[in-house]
Amino acid sequence: MKKTLIFLMTVILCCGIAVAKDNPLRMKSGTLLPLKGKGGTISCTADFSKTRANRKPLAEYIVNDYQSNMETFDRYVPEMLEWFSDRWDKDIEDGPRITTSKDADFHLQIVIKTLQMGAKSFVGGASISGYAEFYRRGETEPFAVVEILKMHGTIMGGAMPGYPGLKQCFSDLGEYLCDLIYHSK
Repeated sequence: MKKTLIFLMTVILCCGIAVAKDNPLRMKSGTLLPLKGKGGTISCTADFSKTRANRKPLAEYIVNDYQSNMETFDRYVPEMLEWFSDRWDKDIEDGPRITTSKDADFHLQIVIKTLQMGAKSFVGGASISGYAEFYRRGETEPFAVVEILKMHGTIMGGAMPGYPGLKQCFSDLGEYLCDLIYHSK
């Protein structure tokens, strides 16, 4: 009886922690209401042009600290966006679906400001931070900007390093952005 009670208390505590998990995104400006319940399409790109890692430019970090190269990194970027798109399309309810068309109703630009790959020894995980900027077709000013405080690439709570961790960061970003849209008022 005592073991059962301890087990139930542990399960309840773990569920409470999972529910209390904070969304690592914060509205910086604008509103996401134009995306809520409207359907349509949205295109998505990732901008790594000003990304820094360990206070170094991305290319220097990838080569010197992670012992990889930019060609390998660039090969993974489409996969990162694919993981984002898959999660977005699964989680968005009545919002716009991801498309590669230039004639999409909306455009999302994910601007990555900082990035970590984690250690190659599988200690520590990948993470990103930056901004998600939402544009209407033909406009150059975003109607909404969401700050990505620090998005960790995790699977079942465990940190994932390297390129798999970055792909998971983008997948989680898709989930959290859809959640933010769903709760927009």
